[in-house]
Amino acid sequence: DYSLLSFVLRGERRKLILLSLVYPKIPKQIAEECNVSKHNVSKSLNELIKKGLVRCKNPNDKFYRFYELTEKGRKIAKEVSKEK
Repeated sequence: DYSLLSFVLRGERRKLILLSLVYPKIPKQIAEECNVSKHNVSKSLNELIKKGLVRCKNPNDKFYRFYELTEKGRKIAKEVSKEK
C-alpha cells in the first residue's frame, strides 16, 4: 500500500521507530535506540497504531507496554528499508 509507505517515509521519526521494532520493545528502549524523546516515541507509536502498522502486546498493563509490528507493519518496514 503506497499511501502507508508514503506516510512512514514522510516522517523521519516514524521511519526510525518502525525499523527499530524488529522485535517487541517498550517505548523507553525505542527512545534510547532511536535517540528520540519518549514523548515523541509515544506520539509516533500512536500514529503507527492508527494506521494498523504497530500494536501493543499488553495494552492493559500500566508499565512496560510492549509494542510490535503487525503483518502490515512488517511489509511496510521491508519496503522502507529498501528506500535507504
